[in-house]
Amino acid sequence: MLQFVRRLNHRMVALEKAVAGSLVLAVFAAVLLQVTMRYLFEQPNPWSEELSRFCFIWLSMIGASLALESQSHFAFDLAVTKLPRRPRIWAHRCGTGIATAVAFGLIILGFGLVHLAHGQRSAALGLPFAWVYASVPVAGILMLLHL
Repeated sequence: MLQFVRRLNHRMVALEKAVAGSLVLAVFAAVLLQVTMRYLFEQPNPWSEELSRFCFIWLSMIGASLALESQSHFAFDLAVTKLPRRPRIWAHRCGTGIATAVAFGLIILGFGLVHLAHGQRSAALGLPFAWVYASVPVAGILMLLHL
């Protein structure tokens, strides 16, 4: 069973990295198009700014999940590594508990955001804001899977 969970987590990380890479490219292309249209042709388009913002929001949330999986978030490693074995284990468990609580908070509050945004559409692209806010509970679910 443990092997199955590890393989599943490995596949999830690969998928998240592919999505994050695609989002980086989308943000780059949208910003490059916006700058080109604004400064070279003096005809700014409103949708590229909105698209880059929405992609960046999703990128940030997926990136937070990947950072949790790779243990890249800010931590007091120096203080914890100096502790004796038992307190170090408890500090690690407390950190995991806090991360779990944050992930559950993202899920619960994120679904509330999605519900509040239901029916609202973005100005330039006309996309439902619920799609943008869905990044919050999705990140929480991914974090729980990684934990």
